[in-house]
Amino acid sequence: MRTLIAITATLVGVLATGAGAATLDTLTITANPAVVVYGKTTTISGTLSPAKANQTVTIQSQMCGKPSFTKEASVKTTATGAFTATVTPTVNTTYQAKQKATASSSVVVKVKPLVQLAKVARGSFTAKVTAGQALTGKAVLFQRYSKLKKRWVQVKKVTLTTATPATPKPATVNSAAFKAKVALGARLRLLLSTVQAAPCYISATSNVVRA
Repeated sequence: MRTLIAITATLVGVLATGAGAATLDTLTITANPAVVVYGKTTTISGTLSPAKANQTVTIQSQMCGKPSFTKEASVKTTATGAFTATVTPTVNTTYQAKQKATASSSVVVKVKPLVQLAKVARGSFTAKVTAGQALTGKAVLFQRYSKLKKRWVQVKKVTLTTATPATPKPATVNSAAFKAKVALGARLRLLLSTVQAAPCYISATSNVVRA
C-alpha cells in the first residue's frame, strides 16, 4: 500500500510539473524579406504564446561587428499575440524579440550594397556602391555579357577610391570613375563579390547598361 501511495504521489507531481511547463510563454520571430538592398526595409514579426493582447515586445538588434544586442524598437501584441515591426538594417544584422524574461530565437537579415553603373561617355563609366560604411579600397568587377559563352565575363577590376557621406546617415556613396574598351551595344554590369562585400555585406550586382 505504501508503495502504491508513493507512486501515486510521484505521478501527481510529474503531472503538476508538466502542466506548469505547458504554460510557459514562448516567442517566435521571422524576417521578411531576409535579404534586402541597402536602404530598404524588412518586417520583423512573430507571436507570443499563449496569446496575450497589449504586451510590450522589444525588438533587439546586433549589427555586424558589434559585440552585443541593442534595442531597435518596441511594439505591442494584438489579441492573437502577434507583433510586427519594420526595420531598416544598414549592415548584416541579427534580430531577437523579448517580452519580459521570454526571448525568441534569433533571425539574420543580410544586406546587399546598392551597386550602380553609369555610362558617362563612350568608353567612360562611373561605379557607385552605396552602403552604411566606407568601402574604399574594395573592388568591383566590370563585366560584359558574352552571348557565345552565355554568361557574364570580366572586363576589368575597378577599385573604389572615394567615399562620400550621404543621407540618411550612415549612408556612404563609394565611387570610382574608369575607362574600358567594350564593343558597342554590349550589355555591361558591375559585380561586388562575396569576398569584397565581407564581412558586413553580401554579394550584389548593379543595373545593366549598354556600351
